[in-house]
Amino acid sequence: MILLISHQADAHARCVLDHLQAMERPALLFDLAEFPDRATLSIDYADGARPRIDYARADGERHALEEVRSVWWRRPQAPDLSSVTDAQAHLFTANEWNEALNGLWRLLGDARWMNDPGRDDAASRKAAQLRIAAELGFKVPRTLISSDPQRVREFVRALGPGATVHKTFSCTHAVWRETRLLGEDDLAHLDTVRLAPVIFQEFVPAAADIRVTAVGGRLFPAEIKLDPVPGAIDFRPNLGAATVREHVLPLPLRQRLLALMQRLGLEYGAIDLRLTPQGEYYFFEINTAGEFLFIEQRTGQPIGHAVAEWLAGAQSMRLTTRVISADAVRSG
Repeated sequence: MILLISHQADAHARCVLDHLQAMERPALLFDLAEFPDRATLSIDYADGARPRIDYARADGERHALEEVRSVWWRRPQAPDLSSVTDAQAHLFTANEWNEALNGLWRLLGDARWMNDPGRDDAASRKAAQLRIAAELGFKVPRTLISSDPQRVREFVRALGPGATVHKTFSCTHAVWRETRLLGEDDLAHLDTVRLAPVIFQEFVPAAADIRVTAVGGRLFPAEIKLDPVPGAIDFRPNLGAATVREHVLPLPLRQRLLALMQRLGLEYGAIDLRLTPQGEYYFFEINTAGEFLFIEQRTGQPIGHAVAEWLAGAQSMRLTTRVISADAVRSG
């Protein structure tokens, strides 16, 4: 069985499910928000060292999760504990579910994971991403992550007027902020960074933004070009007006990207680069669960099918034949 850990409204999970169904591979969309009211979980050690793991839905559907052979850690949700209204009971219940589910992931340790939850969590930390990318020889923007207003003012002053962007660590559909240039109005509010750290970076001019979707050792690069919009430096709010097409990466950069995926221990990642007018590539970040449908639909690249192939084990895509060291990549 193939397990896709996400939710019902996830179009990317649905896309991969459709491909798996076409391959006639049994697959299950595992929505953790169904717990506790619409599903139950039982881990039964009656048979000793190999417990039976029973996932039962309220509609009577049951699945033996010990039969899972591959997992896509796509967009895990939290159990829906809205019915637990007491604050202390809510905290206790959430902790109990957290312990049980983390134990479940360990019990599925023999399965192939895209991505392993622990590695996924570690790889998603933007502060660490930049250091690893630099160690592998990527160009990275000058960056300050800080909650110190004075340090931020010094950073902005050193770069000069109109040369600093600011971005968040994360976002949700409810609270979403694109990367923005730091304007004069923002300078008056820098004291508010005391409330939470902010990522500040030098502005890197763009000939194109490059999104590289990595799937089990395969790379699907695409370039995104947008006519200049005053004050806009992030393609995402204006994606509908952008030109998106396949992009050919230089071989040394391809090798460096594969080395990055191997260093992070990831099978899937959406990597954001920027190509400057001078032909240089800058690394911005990697999203371990980044979206790919907007790339697939505009370029025809079979990304969803590649994910399904990896999960189905149709072809072994792990990087086992060659280990690329950081020194070897840097010398390329």
